[in-house]
Amino acid sequence: MKAILRLAIATLCLVAAASAGAQVTAAIVPLVTGRVLTPAGIPLANAEVKAEGIKNPVRTDARGEFFFPNVPSGPMTLSVRRIGFLPAVAEFDITSQTSDSLFVTLVPMRADLDTIRVLAEMHVLAGLVVDERFKPIPGATVDLIGNRRGSAVTGPDGWFTFTSVRSGPTILHVLKPGYIGNMHSVQLADWRGVVVRLMPIDTTLSKAKQDIQSGTGNSATFVWHETQNRLAQRYMHAVVVTREELAPLSSLTLGEAIRSTRSAASLSSDLQVANNTACVLIDGNRRVGHTSLDLYATEDVEFVELYPPGSEASGSVAQYMRFAACPNVKTIATGKTGAFYAVIWMKK
Repeated sequence: MKAILRLAIATLCLVAAASAGAQVTAAIVPLVTGRVLTPAGIPLANAEVKAEGIKNPVRTDARGEFFFPNVPSGPMTLSVRRIGFLPAVAEFDITSQTSDSLFVTLVPMRADLDTIRVLAEMHVLAGLVVDERFKPIPGATVDLIGNRRGSAVTGPDGWFTFTSVRSGPTILHVLKPGYIGNMHSVQLADWRGVVVRLMPIDTTLSKAKQDIQSGTGNSATFVWHETQNRLAQRYMHAVVVTREELAPLSSLTLGEAIRSTRSAASLSSDLQVANNTACVLIDGNRRVGHTSLDLYATEDVEFVELYPPGSEASGSVAQYMRFAACPNVKTIATGKTGAFYAVIWMKK
């Protein structure tokens, strides 16, 4: 099955021939190859490519190509850097049955970013909003939620920039009338650049349905404001698991994948005891109730908010769940008793 993953600072596509049910093994993949390109498709030579767990990085040749021989199968993180471009990071899964080819598009560093100085653990998150043909979309609204909040509007070149962004889970919410609203989640640890793609709305739909898809309707706007407040107020035991962390675990069910991530390590024991069940809310407003996280396919999820008892300060999830009959549990993470909430955001 072919899978395309758009991740990290740029547009990074992983083309895999693995079956959806493939399991991680200790086998060795003979060769992992790829190319590094500009947004115009021009090969980038001398870009540094590092693979987590492999001692020596490699550099791209004149055709922008790189390869790693004898790569251990399983989850892997690649990082790509080149002077004058924002770095790229991608996490994915390799199995012994795959022959993978990576295509990495690095976003050029704008001149104004060269002069920016940031404090320790403060980064730049920048990038492009494009349409289905990868043409820049001007006038798109880009909201950021993470350890800080911000908003930007793309210029004529589709570019947006956020400076002084702290490390941690970061969510981008991108809207433009006439396009389906989209979200993009990253686990920020450095300067990053992203490409967010918006698809056009079917104009044959009713105006009400177009508003729902675009995310500009009153209901969608209210849900997004609730989400901004909830994430801004979350306590230390609350966890956000981004798409980047979930990507290499797509062969697992969502519950299994969450327990395997670094971000949710503190909640892993509680989820295991509860058989990966939680009080589930979909897309910030659709109540499901007490159910298994294993019913959801990891590859269909953009990010997940996890709230053990006492860690959801805004009260917005509890309001949606007041008639859901979710059982009270006592967790190791907080030592408190109450409902364990999971807000699952599906990919658009």
